[in-house]
Amino acid sequence: MENSKNKSSLRIVWFFLSQYRSFFFLLVLISITIGLLESLNVALMYPILNLSILQSEAVQNPIINILNIFIGILPINDELIRYSVVFIIIAILVFIIKTIYYFYSIKLTSRMVRETKQKIFQKCIQSDYQFFVDNKQGEILYKTSLAPNDISYLVQVLSDLFVELFLAVSVFSWLFIMSWKLVLIVIIGGIIYFYVMKYLSTKISYTAGIGKRDSGQRERVIVNEYTSGIKQIKVSETYSYWRNMFEKTVDTFWFHHRKNYFWNKIPEIALWLVLYSAIGVAIIFIKIFYHGRFMDLVPLVGTFAFGVFLVLPKISKFGKYRMQFMHFLPNVETVYDILRDTQYSTIENGIKKFKGLTKGISLGKVTYGHKERDILLKDVTFEIKKDQVTALVGPSGSGKSTIADLILRLYDVQQGGVFIDDVNIKEYDIYSFLQKVGLVSQDTFIYNASVKENISFGENYTDNQIIQAAKQANADTFITNLPQGYETIVGDRGVKLSGGEKQRLAIARAMIRKPEILLLDEATSSLDTISEGIVQKTINTISKHCTTFIIAHRLSTIQKADIIYVLDDGAIVECGTHKELLEKKGKYWELYNSQQTT
Repeated sequence: MENSKNKSSLRIVWFFLSQYRSFFFLLVLISITIGLLESLNVALMYPILNLSILQSEAVQNPIINILNIFIGILPINDELIRYSVVFIIIAILVFIIKTIYYFYSIKLTSRMVRETKQKIFQKCIQSDYQFFVDNKQGEILYKTSLAPNDISYLVQVLSDLFVELFLAVSVFSWLFIMSWKLVLIVIIGGIIYFYVMKYLSTKISYTAGIGKRDSGQRERVIVNEYTSGIKQIKVSETYSYWRNMFEKTVDTFWFHHRKNYFWNKIPEIALWLVLYSAIGVAIIFIKIFYHGRFMDLVPLVGTFAFGVFLVLPKISKFGKYRMQFMHFLPNVETVYDILRDTQYSTIENGIKKFKGLTKGISLGKVTYGHKERDILLKDVTFEIKKDQVTALVGPSGSGKSTIADLILRLYDVQQGGVFIDDVNIKEYDIYSFLQKVGLVSQDTFIYNASVKENISFGENYTDNQIIQAAKQANADTFITNLPQGYETIVGDRGVKLSGGEKQRLAIARAMIRKPEILLLDEATSSLDTISEGIVQKTINTISKHCTTFIIAHRLSTIQKADIIYVLDDGAIVECGTHKELLEKKGKYWELYNSQQTT
């Protein structure tokens, strides 16, 4: 099981690194150079200590012999000074190369995070509408903006690990030549240390990382839901419920954080304890058993101690790096899953360009049911004729808004088809079709920006076009009376505007596109009588100039429609004009009379 987890982890890491392999391999090459240079300074300590303490010629070994080829070039007669100068030169080179390394390392990690966030957002844009139905807003926010940050930390851990790893390997190679017995003792200790870290990283750091990821997502979900429902929460006075949920989630997050932080520190301080104890024991051992040669062995012990002190922090970080790696991995897995996921890419765009409506839109024997729900629409067939006002009515839950979603191709039908001028909507480039559609829904989306920006909605329109659209929507009068007119900031979800004002902004947003098809989905259902009257008057005016499809619960808003379809329990049960349907005394008549009595 552990092997499969490791393989999975490596595959996930390589998924991100493979796109920057040239850059990454350059960093690896630089890290090898740093390791070799720092290990050379360890090797130089032996002749320097030997010359300083014993005042004798440097003891020769294969490493020193190789170094002497280059050291002999220096025009310095004093051997100790010559070695010391080379020692300083190498230290300067290490500083320069490390500076270059860390500059490019942070450049790589920041680029990876930046581009990954862009890819995730692009993936969200390209995902089916079902993705946003199945996922909470707070979770999407976390996965898009926060989870990718851990890619930077994870790659930074890997980058630093390579520097420390090659340094450790190089230094231990030099020390092995000097005393393989001492190195063997260190290696045995290192193996024990590795397995302890392996256990801690899997059992503690990875588990803590999952806990932080889940509670971090939950925290943002709670804040998002609280701010979205603040009006109802204040009125119902359910503060304690939301506060308790938030406090519990925050406590869980920081519990896992403390747990991971604590166990990350224990191995490092424990390793230093072992080192100090080992040096003390080694000196005692040499003094007792090699009393006559104690001074001769001092350069060896000093060099070995210098090397181990140089490498020890790196060794201690190996365990820490593994724990950090496992701690960051859950968020990286989350990003990996998003980028690799294909379940929300089922709606394939067509290639036929929509140039304009010539006949109309029709549904033919459409059957559809939402994910994990019963069938909502059953063999639905009806037509929206060009330049006419077509209405769809029915009780709540009958499937009216689902039909609108199918026409906009937010979902694909399961049986039957949606046809535009007798061509299946799947064959069209959906974006070319939607450019000709204006949508006004019950849940109007108004965001925290100016009135002008909410009307233009990301497109480049002139001020004159915006004003003309507002006038069409009967919105210009109230807009000019706002404190800053069209530059007035409307607040989150348009809290500074009334329901009727928000709907008229939505109509202006639809009309500025000069739509051929106007789709009104319960556009007046949440308005008071006065606001409804104003909005309805606006709709009656603009519907004369385009093909209009009205989904309504209030029958008073569609009495002038050219044809009305009645939907009940997912099926079309009646159709006709307002007058014809009343004369039939069927479902429409029942709905009409129920609204008259209320």
